[in-house]
Amino acid sequence: MVIRDVGYVEGLREHIGHAPVIMTCAGCAVLDESGRVLMQRRGDAQGPWGLPGGAMELGETVEETAVRETREETGLDVRPNELLGVYTGPLHTYANGDVVQAVVVVLTATQVGGRLSVDGTETIDLGWYALDDLPRPIFGPHEPMLRDLQQGSRGRWV
Repeated sequence: MVIRDVGYVEGLREHIGHAPVIMTCAGCAVLDESGRVLMQRRGDAQGPWGLPGGAMELGETVEETAVRETREETGLDVRPNELLGVYTGPLHTYANGDVVQAVVVVLTATQVGGRLSVDGTETIDLGWYALDDLPRPIFGPHEPMLRDLQQGSRGRWV
């Protein structure tokens, strides 16, 4: 199968439609000097809040994916610090009908440059939040990640 000059997942979807796939993703839990986490209000249905991240492209490492997705969705350049965890869960159906079982690698990270920016499509709002006062609603698949972050857990897999 040849994937044209489109994203890996988009190329797969051209061939399989909305059928379930296992999708490798990566993202960052960006923490500031006060211990607040950067939350992204997603552009999907109902605009739930979560961590920046997305699908790995062919040829990328997990770290490269996490850094790229964070930059694309927040405008920030980040330096990954450590593994928060590897998360899998039940099938998730997106508003457009795509069905995935995601394997998500989340790294903690520190901002090293850039400025917060909202693209209005993938990201409709951004903000820094105390771990004990997160915005709602939370994007369901991100709940275990945020719970681990709140509890100080690192290097988990679930």
